[in-house]
Amino acid sequence: MQAMFGDSLRLGEEHADWWLYIPHIVELPFYVYAYAFGELLVLALYARFPQEGRGFVEPCFRLLSAGGSRAPADLLAELGLDITDRSFWQGGCDLIAARVSAAESLERSTGAITSH
Repeated sequence: MQAMFGDSLRLGEEHADWWLYIPHIVELPFYVYAYAFGELLVLALYARFPQEGRGFVEPCFRLLSAGGSRAPADLLAELGLDITDRSFWQGGCDLIAARVSAAESLERSTGAITSH
């Protein structure tokens, strides 16, 4: 965290355990899984947009408006998407891999990121 705040804030040793004060990290198993699932789902849908085109926008709005009313697999099946198919997720994983590669390339070209 200190690297993020830089000189604007000085974190001491007493801050080392602050993450323990966030109960949902410690007390609710799989809570953070929902964040990872949601992020990868959005990336997988975003990767699909170039394949589907503008016609994919309205179905995505219907998906979003359904919220948590039904299981994600059921909601996505209405869009013709099968979340049990590994290829559905690959587009999102490819976007993440591209961002990692871009960051690594930037680091190599500028030397901006150093390891500690």
